[in-house]
Amino acid sequence: MGRIQTLPTDLANQIAAGEVVERPASVVKELVENALDAGARRVNVELERGGVALIRVTDDGAGMDEDDAVLALQRHATSKIRHKDDLFALTTFGFRGEALPSIASVSRLRLATRAHGANEGVEVVLEGGGIARPRPTGAAEGTSVEVRDLFFNVPARRKFLKSTGTEAAHVTEALLLAALSRPDVSFFMVRDGRTAREWLRAGSRRERATQAFDASERLEACAGERGPLRVEAHLAPPERARAGATGLHLLVNGRAVRDRAFARAVAQAYGSVLEPGRYPVGVVYIEVPASEVDVNVHPQKAEVRFADARALFDALTQELHRSLASAFSLPALGGSRGWMGSRGPSFQPSSAAPSPSDPFAFDGGARDPWKLGVHVEGALAGSLAEATGGPGGGAGVGALAGAGLFEGVGFYASLEFLAQVRAMFLVCSGADGLYVLDQHAAAERVTYDRLRRSFASRSIATQRLLLPDVIELLPAEVATLEERSDEVAALGIELRAVGGSAVAVHAVPALLARARPERIVRDLIAELGLADRRPFRDAADRILATMACHGSIRGGDAISRAEAVSLLRDLDGIDFAGHCPHGRPVVTRIGYDELERRVGR
Repeated sequence: MGRIQTLPTDLANQIAAGEVVERPASVVKELVENALDAGARRVNVELERGGVALIRVTDDGAGMDEDDAVLALQRHATSKIRHKDDLFALTTFGFRGEALPSIASVSRLRLATRAHGANEGVEVVLEGGGIARPRPTGAAEGTSVEVRDLFFNVPARRKFLKSTGTEAAHVTEALLLAALSRPDVSFFMVRDGRTAREWLRAGSRRERATQAFDASERLEACAGERGPLRVEAHLAPPERARAGATGLHLLVNGRAVRDRAFARAVAQAYGSVLEPGRYPVGVVYIEVPASEVDVNVHPQKAEVRFADARALFDALTQELHRSLASAFSLPALGGSRGWMGSRGPSFQPSSAAPSPSDPFAFDGGARDPWKLGVHVEGALAGSLAEATGGPGGGAGVGALAGAGLFEGVGFYASLEFLAQVRAMFLVCSGADGLYVLDQHAAAERVTYDRLRRSFASRSIATQRLLLPDVIELLPAEVATLEERSDEVAALGIELRAVGGSAVAVHAVPALLARARPERIVRDLIAELGLADRRPFRDAADRILATMACHGSIRGGDAISRAEAVSLLRDLDGIDFAGHCPHGRPVVTRIGYDELERRVGR
């Protein structure tokens, strides 16, 4: 016998299941998509123990006769495509014919179905795969698939499932995406005998988006066309943006996808008002010709590839910005090159306003006694910028550390505070030159250092809120916070779940009293999602840095002389005051000798 052999069918199905069936939500996604492909107008999903004990998906679609019911449980048997050319013109969710046999191979499956107009239904029961043996049964028109004891024969996979609440939350997310995709269908979710969520049939995508999001979200409708691209979006104001794209749902030709470039293109439509790494809340639908998108690149069909992704996303950014700019008073964007061969200027950020990162774009304002009250000649401002490597590119602390910038105790306290400029920079004089501090980076570094020390000693002081702040979240986000409750408490945040889609914040770290609890919690969720891939202790610094960012003095905050002097003293008391915890330099120096040379002295 040769060394290479064909794998048994049951083993091949289990291997395929490893790619397609990751958790209960994967099963629900595949079964619901089958129901939609069958023309269902109503889909019911029932769960027990988060879907591990039972998943039952029932629809009122076309149903199947006996022959089709048996074939549906065989690998690569499908009604969706016939020829290879069909892959380039897909109009259905499914097309590979792998889902049902893969699910059956790792569960105890029962399929009951009845075709429209048939006198009786047919039932097929499989346990861990095997041969399908149909038998007559009474059934309503449509199809019902029961999946019991998921991964009962793959204990290693079952061991890695999360808590019941977390798995149920992932199922809710999968069903939400299906509901956003098909507003003309009603979806119901029953969890352990109780109705948990429902999305009734809607007349439009906007109505469905309103159902899907918290009632407090103000969604702005956007629509546009450019070449073969058509876009419809319903997006929230920039102040509702979150760290991470958990609140942004993306659909391509009706199919929910995960695509970082797609999400970034949507965020860029808000221009400079969104910090890097923050994404808006809402849903974006794009329609492109089937020949321009490949959906056959991921086992779970969660990713797609575009023929000209860069041009498509440039066009998407411009079309979204056209609607968002007037709705939210956003600054203008630059031009974009056309899509599909048309020529135009490449995308560039707007240069209409001075860059916030330019420390020498003085406004000369005298509204505040501690803001710079003298006029700075344009030539001198240009000289200062050039002396430090151009606007925003000054001789930062990293370049000067080797020259003894921080040698000795009390360096920052030795500086003489002169003025606050543009409510963003603190200008100070030292023995060898002018020092310009980024007030937010400096305050963030101080807050971070204090939080870090308190966290290490498990003594973060908290401040209780007079009234709990109730924050609407996705079910998966609530489940994450419940699952990591001990770690969240160690960060000085006290919260409790309120139902399945909200939390009440009762206390926050005292150092972050100036930050909004909602911003803290949403960014914490995003960081916990990243921390889930590694030990929490390794991610704690990043979480503390994010918390410090939102609890510190920010650009645009006016501060008094006393506050500025206190901040300088505080910088001397921390371990490394040269950069903020996100890596941006705190201080830039312009030497007096360089200033004298520039003005010809």
